[in-house]
Amino acid sequence: MKAVRSLPDKFLAAMIATMPLPGSPRYGGDEERIVAQALSDSGHYNEAGADAIILENSHDLPYIKPPLPARAVEVMKGVAREVRARFAGPVGIQMLEAANDTALEIAHEAELDFLRVEGYVFAHVGGAGVIEGCAGRLLRKRKDLGCEHIKIFGDVKKKHCSHALTGDLDILDELKQAEFFLVDGVIVTGARTTEPPELADLRRVKKHARVPVIIGSGMTPENIKSYFPLADGFIVGSTFREKGQFMGALDPKRVETFMKMFRSLRGKPTKG
Repeated sequence: MKAVRSLPDKFLAAMIATMPLPGSPRYGGDEERIVAQALSDSGHYNEAGADAIILENSHDLPYIKPPLPARAVEVMKGVAREVRARFAGPVGIQMLEAANDTALEIAHEAELDFLRVEGYVFAHVGGAGVIEGCAGRLLRKRKDLGCEHIKIFGDVKKKHCSHALTGDLDILDELKQAEFFLVDGVIVTGARTTEPPELADLRRVKKHARVPVIIGSGMTPENIKSYFPLADGFIVGSTFREKGQFMGALDPKRVETFMKMFRSLRGKPTKG
């Protein structure tokens, strides 16, 4: 039996943006440094009390659709194994752009707990081109691998994308289709990284959803109080970095400031 690490109510998943992986234009040639940076971030998140960690190849700009470079996948597997060995809570992964099968393979081999999936249902146009729905293929692969304990959290009306192909569909249409296609939770975001979701959209999704609703962008110490009642989980990355910038280095002081606010909202005592 596989270990099942449950996400708590109102969970906080802290995002580790790995350094550029092999094959990407900004790859620096030092694989050991990639692992060390991820483990450093993981240590800070663990100390601050994050409930979960999610890995993402954020720095592999510009993103490409799969297949991803084989060496990049192998390095990410190594990162995932090392983080998994040191962090007791749930660990997830997203592989950009829409390399969802690859993310599942890594999660399976490294004994991770959840995926963040873009393009789960319908289709959209991302920076690398047209992204088609993957739910049927992905869940069949999950069953074939015998890892149905790995949760699938799918973005609806994903950020950084054009949704002209589904312009006749409301966000609730995507929610209902994702649920019909057996998603384990849905992720709602703003239009771009660092931007929070529209409160009206979030309220509507939360009201109608039968699965957990997760906010995937834009949470800060200044706005988390307003958004806290409206979601079951929060994926946070940029606000933990220098000046709140997506590509910035992790700033432990910003991590602790946000986590103190988050813990107080959840009714837990703060450290120190």
